[in-house]
Parts: sequence; C-alpha cells; structure tokens
Amino acid sequence: MKKRSVSLLFVLLLSTPAFAEPPDVILPEIVATASRWEEPMERVPQDMTVITRADIERKGVPFVVDILRFQTDIQIVQSGGPGANATMFMRGGSGSQVLVLVDGIKFNNPSTGSADLSGLLTSDVERIEIIKGAQSTLYGSEAMAGVVNIITRKGTGKLKGDLSVEGGSFATIKTSGSVSGGTERTNYRLSASWLDTDGIPTARNGSMPNGYNNKSLSARLGANPTDSSSVELNLRYGTDKTQLDNYIYGIGLVDTLNYLQSHETYLVAATGKIFPWEKYEQSLTLSYLSDDITTTDPVTSYNNYRTKTKAELLDWQHTVELRPLTVTGGLTYRYETAENVGAFDQSTNNRAVYLNAKLGLLDDTLILNAGLRDDNHSTFGNAVTYRTGALYCLKPLEMRFKANFGTGFRAPSLSDLYYPGYSNPELKPEKSTGYDLGLEKELFDKKVILAATWFRQQYRNLIQSNAPTYIPENIGNALTQGVELKASALPADNLKLNAGYTWLDALNKDTGAFLPRRPRNKVTTSVEYTLAQLTVTGEYLFISSRSDSLQGPDMASYSLINLRGAYLLTKNLSLFVRIDNLLDRSYEEVAGYGTPGLSAYGGIKVSF
Repeated sequence: MKKRSVSLLFVLLLSTPAFAEPPDVILPEIVATASRWEEPMERVPQDMTVITRADIERKGVPFVVDILRFQTDIQIVQSGGPGANATMFMRGGSGSQVLVLVDGIKFNNPSTGSADLSGLLTSDVERIEIIKGAQSTLYGSEAMAGVVNIITRKGTGKLKGDLSVEGGSFATIKTSGSVSGGTERTNYRLSASWLDTDGIPTARNGSMPNGYNNKSLSARLGANPTDSSSVELNLRYGTDKTQLDNYIYGIGLVDTLNYLQSHETYLVAATGKIFPWEKYEQSLTLSYLSDDITTTDPVTSYNNYRTKTKAELLDWQHTVELRPLTVTGGLTYRYETAENVGAFDQSTNNRAVYLNAKLGLLDDTLILNAGLRDDNHSTFGNAVTYRTGALYCLKPLEMRFKANFGTGFRAPSLSDLYYPGYSNPELKPEKSTGYDLGLEKELFDKKVILAATWFRQQYRNLIQSNAPTYIPENIGNALTQGVELKASALPADNLKLNAGYTWLDALNKDTGAFLPRRPRNKVTTSVEYTLAQLTVTGEYLFISSRSDSLQGPDMASYSLINLRGAYLLTKNLSLFVRIDNLLDRSYEEVAGYGTPGLSAYGGIKVSF
C-alpha cells in the first residue's frame, strides 16, 4: 500500500500541466546575528549560513530539525520520531555547547543547558541564521561552538492570510494558518498550527508506534510611534504531547504503554528602540520564557517527574555607526530558575557587559572585528571572553578570505549544580578556544560559488560525571578540528545545484577516543529543477559510522534521499508532495532508537 501511494504521488506530480513561472522574490542579504545589528552579509567575517524563507518553502518539511539535518556542518541527534528529544551538534560541540535563539531570545533550557528542537515547526519561520565558532563575546554562555538564531515571520503590507493542510504517512495531519499586514507605523502577524501523527516506534526494534501532537499560537506585533522609535512585542505559546518508550538496563528500549510526556512553553518578549540621532541606536529587550515538562508512567516510578524552568532577560544595547567604525556594546542581566518537583528548586543569575567594534578599511574590502565580554555568574564568578576576526575581499579575483579567533564558555546547568546526589555546586564553567580560516571564490559571474573553511576548537574544564561517585566534575578535555567544503552552481536559470562536505576529527583528549555521535564524514547535495509552474527538488545525505555513548558497537553509516514537488495552480493556490527516505533505509541517530522509513506526504496551500 505504501509503494502504491508513492507511485500515485509521482503520477500526480509529473502529469501536471505547465504555465509561465512568476519571478522569484529575492530577499536582501541583511543579517542580524553576527554582530547583533543589521548589516550586509558581505561584511561578516565569521563563517555564516543563512536559510531563507524561500529555502524553507522549497524543502516543505514540517520541523526545524528537518531543515537543519541537511546542513553540512550540523549534526542532528534525535531520540526517535516526531516529538522525541532532538539536539544539535556543531563542529563537534555538543547540544549544550550550541546556543539556540528564537528571535534573539535564548531557547536553551536552564535545567539541562541544551535546547530541545523537537517541537519547533517551520510554518512561522522567516529565516535561520547560523554562525559557527566561539561566539560567547556577544552571546554569553552556551555559545561555545556556534549560534543558531531562528527568526520568525512578521507582517508587512496590506491585510493577507494563508492556510495550508497536509497529510500522509503514519496518519500524519498538519494544518497552519496566519493573518498578517502592516502600515508605515504598525505591523502584525498572528499564526496558529496543529500537527498530529501516530508516529513510529521509539524503540528501534519495537512494534508499537509512539504518537505525537503539537499545537502552537504566536503573535508578533510592531509599531513605530515616531520616525526615531519603534517597539515590538513577541508572544508565543506551544504545547505538545509525546508517547515514549521505556529504557530497561541490560535490555534497552522496549515498547511501553501509557508512558507520556507533556510539554508547555510560554514566551513574552518586548523590544523598544530609539534613535537619539541618525547613527546611534539604543535598544532595550525584556523577555520571559517558561517551560514545563511532565512525564507520567503508571508502570514505573522513575519515569514520573515534572521539571519547570523560567528565564528572565534584560538586555540594554547601544550601537553607534561612525563610518568606517561601528561599535556595539551593552549590559545584560539574566535570571534562571529550575524546579524538579520533589528533587530541587534553585536559581542562578548572570550579569554581563559586552563591547564589539567593526572597522571597514580600503573601501570596505578589509573588515576588522574585535570584541570583549565579562560575565559575572552567581555561582562561579567571572568569565571573560573575547574574539577577533578579519575579512578581506580580493575583488579582481572575486575571492574572499576570512580568519577568526575566539573564546567561549558554558555555565554549569542548574541540574549540574543542584540535582540531589548527582550534582556539584562548586563546578566551574566549561571553556573553549576556537580558530577558523575560510576562502570563498566566485566564478562565471557568480553562477558558481566555492567555499572552504578549516576550523579547530579546544575544549577544557568539560563537566563530566566521575565514574566512582557519579558526581559531575570539571575533568574533561576535547579537541575538534575539521574542514568544511561547499559549492553551489546555477548552470541554467531553472536549475540549481548545491553540495557540501564536512570532515571532522573530534577527540576526547584524555582517552584518545572519538567523541560519540559525531560522524567523521558528512555529505549533502541537492538539485532543484523548475519547469514553468512546477518545481522538483531532490536531496541526498550521507552520514559515516560513529559511536554512541550508551552502547558499544558503532552505528552504521547511512544514506538518505528525499524528494519534493510543488505546483502553482494559481497565484494563490499551490499543491505540494514530499517523499522522505525514498530508498527506505534503516538507520540510527541514537543507538537503539527508531527512525522513519519510506514516507510520503501531500498537501495544499491557499493564500488570500
């Protein structure tokens, strides 16, 4: 039945008539994450990737992790199917060493230190900005290996709306809709989404699927009371429920009835900006993020718990643009609490001051960047980080050279500090030092772009459990280094090609062992072909073998092929289909946990 469904989707896709294609909308390459102020991407010394809304639409996947999974320099580690915990490794750094932001607000959980990306849907995402290497100078804790900023959509222009519905394998149904608009003085966007699926067995060898349900609401409202001021309000609410499987020591994961995780999040953020004069911007951001996770299991006692975390942020930033020099500085205060009901209820706070300067010389062909930050944490005291970078454009040869050096740190999580019997309130922060060198080359009037980056990251004072006592201590040291290669080509106006390769050497310096769940080799390629109203996209992913921290044998290498097709029936009506894991490969991201096999989905989108 599955193969017949896939064949039918192919027939519907390829038999559709063709009409003239409307022109693409080209978004300006303006980024905000690299320097914490808006600037052209061509002035960014850091190794940076931008995933636009057009890229997200072409891929057509429901979850943010599905977008990031095909990024050459990122490794997604998900413990099962939809809704299962999903974290992100970057350049060998673990999930707690990569800072995840949503509209500039820290998303990492205060209790664990890492960000669970499993519940983030793509329907409300405008773009994703990724900067690699140590970025603690501007962003503080967790930004040791890089920063991922997920920027949501905002309203512009006259009143408009959209509605999409899709369904497919594993009894999956997803709907999303929005209403947005704006004037010269105001803008607004209201959106909602709902997803429900029977899912797959979380246990790799299980037979019972684990269902997942996700609901979210968001509002992004903005106003410009005067020509020299603005205010923006961001409200988000999400709730999801995931069926889980139990892990039994000596046996592994087994099918489990009625083991359920409920998750609820709230975000309220407000940012006000004023411009005392044309080249001086002052902004104040206040945010409140609440996260509540409850797991229930009628069979066991250890699978019943509730963790509630809260994070409050105040950030006061100043940016002065005095060409050729731009200076950004600010003060940040963050208060975090975590309550593991019945175990501990603790809080920490952090105060920081940061300063960054960017200087453009030789008609902006040479960009110099430097920054310094001092964090004062309530448990371990001060952490000082800094960074430098340079970008040189050799315009006659259409080449760009990049070099960066920076330091990073990660504060101990609240569980590291206070979980009874498995914590240590004397922990110091993890620290990192990173370098990278990059080269970009344009050919044939930018129809071909080649890029290569070498990186090296040293980690020390890593927080690890001491085997005899299981008490965490600052005893770990690691070294990650590698090469990232990327190429894109536009051989014809209706044909786009992309390819990427990362070679990674990630070692535990104390034991010489390769760090778990880090593939030595990763390859991604994509092909996009447009014929009038029809666009077909194919993606290929290869992950080499790697070890797992929970089980001895290596997880085998694997390859995935995904296909997507979209057809524009009218200006306001489009159809789309998607086939994931076309060859029905069996693979693992975490040892013992299941992953989806061949699956197919189709849907319709209406805009008005």
